[in-house]
Amino acid sequence: MSLLRAAGALMCRVFQPRSFRGRRRLAARQAAKALLGEQALIAVDAGAANGLLPHWEFLDGVADILQIEPRADACADLAARNAARQDPGRYRVVQAGLSEQGGRSILHVSNAPTGSSLLRIDPKASADCGDYVDPTYLYPITEEQIETRTLAQVMDEAGAPRIDLIKLDVQGSELAILRGLDRARQSRLLSVEVELGLHDLYPRECGFQAACDDLDAQGLELFDVRVSRVHRPFNGDHEYYQRKVFGVHANSPTISARIWEFDAVFFRRKSLLLAEGDPQALRRMMLAYCTYNFYSEAYSLAEKARDLGHFSAAEADAILAAIVKLHRESVFEEWLADSPALTRFRRHLYRIAPRSAPRWCQYMYQDYPNG
Repeated sequence: MSLLRAAGALMCRVFQPRSFRGRRRLAARQAAKALLGEQALIAVDAGAANGLLPHWEFLDGVADILQIEPRADACADLAARNAARQDPGRYRVVQAGLSEQGGRSILHVSNAPTGSSLLRIDPKASADCGDYVDPTYLYPITEEQIETRTLAQVMDEAGAPRIDLIKLDVQGSELAILRGLDRARQSRLLSVEVELGLHDLYPRECGFQAACDDLDAQGLELFDVRVSRVHRPFNGDHEYYQRKVFGVHANSPTISARIWEFDAVFFRRKSLLLAEGDPQALRRMMLAYCTYNFYSEAYSLAEKARDLGHFSAAEADAILAAIVKLHRESVFEEWLADSPALTRFRRHLYRIAPRSAPRWCQYMYQDYPNG
């Protein structure tokens, strides 16, 4: 029976009316607000040119979201998108370049705006990774003098006392920007999502190991990495060897791609939060976990907080119910249910599922070979 119900749910999912999707989003939003209680979650997107992250979509109408981007055209586009959101007043777009110390800096503007950086990138100086870079993505590079601000200055101007979640994708300056946050706000960070290169185009102090060391010193621990890989190109063509030499499609799993960068997710150590015993911070931490589908971590944190007396039994029961409800309305699907029939069904599907198909990578779908 569960298999038939799952098949029916799948058909409804494919053909469901917009109103049904809207009701589900509303239910997820209500569950998130119940989890938070009477407070706001503050989320910051540094390098927000591409709009709200897919896994942040359920924060629409729940969190106060600050989007920071140096380009005027990208800021205008963000403002237009935000105007159609559930609660436009909870969004703020700040046109600013960010740096560790603030002040005048040179922005190296690439041909593709998303490749612009405060760091000077010279693929010709890289013996091992330079030929992976698409010249048309970078060149021509122009230099633009800009006035930068520190993250602390931007948050002061926004009147935000803390940052709960932050995502940074700023082409090598991520750690420098985090160091531009004052110690008081650093100590209250709950979640950091950061893009980190695993190549030699950026200095070592901008890389993955440096990030782990810096964030560990601030009381945050690594929870997840989402891998981005790149195929070796020939004269800038990243599909050449697959198509022209080996006769397979561009993302064939038979041709491996080298690791290029991580999207790494860090969370504040729960032991620190439990020792502090701030019920509001604990609630925000639970929602931060849920944002990245760490629902079991959120549930366990609520149980531990209850056992330590940070929540009454009634408060804990309401929080635990909200976490389960949020999972149900946000990401649960009938065909994911635990039953013998569905287990056999999934086992058969896995035998024929192509490795090159889009696959679920913790909190979003990615095409092979990424994730």
